[in-house]
Amino acid sequence: MSDATNTGVGDPGGQERPARRVPARAVRIISVVLAVVLVGAVVASVVLWTKVRAADERERSRAAATTAATQLALRVDTFDGNDIDQYGENIQDLLTTKYKAEFEKQFEPFKELYTQAKATSTGKVLVAGVGSADDDSATVLVAHDALVKSSVGDQQRHHRWSVDVVKVKGKWLVDDFTPVN
Repeated sequence: MSDATNTGVGDPGGQERPARRVPARAVRIISVVLAVVLVGAVVASVVLWTKVRAADERERSRAAATTAATQLALRVDTFDGNDIDQYGENIQDLLTTKYKAEFEKQFEPFKELYTQAKATSTGKVLVAGVGSADDDSATVLVAHDALVKSSVGDQQRHHRWSVDVVKVKGKWLVDDFTPVN
């Protein structure tokens, strides 16, 4: 063998090997394992998606409850004594039917006072957050300030309220509020 290309190594393709056959049983086992893994992944994905969606809905609901409470604070703190009836209507838009009657009783004495003093006020919410909540009720803590100007002088007010809100026909409404220290 004086052939220069012959290195003494045999040609690997020179002999054909018989194709290995995977037993049918192994194919079935692999198929079942893959199917179980696939079903498990789908179930895990659905569970995770459901939990994320529920958490998002809770967060949206808490944000809406906070918005209702902060709107009450802003509307109470922002008024013009020249249009006091509109002031009352703006606040009542945020109240439950039960609390509207209570508000009306408390509002009457202030109505005349604000009008006579030509009072105006601008409010500002400093911070607000949900203290407790469930699906249809929440307690929101609101810290807010107001600058009241009137014919008798200016007054800076600092308010801290616990505002109870309830969901009525899908909308958060104020059911009560209490000043806190």
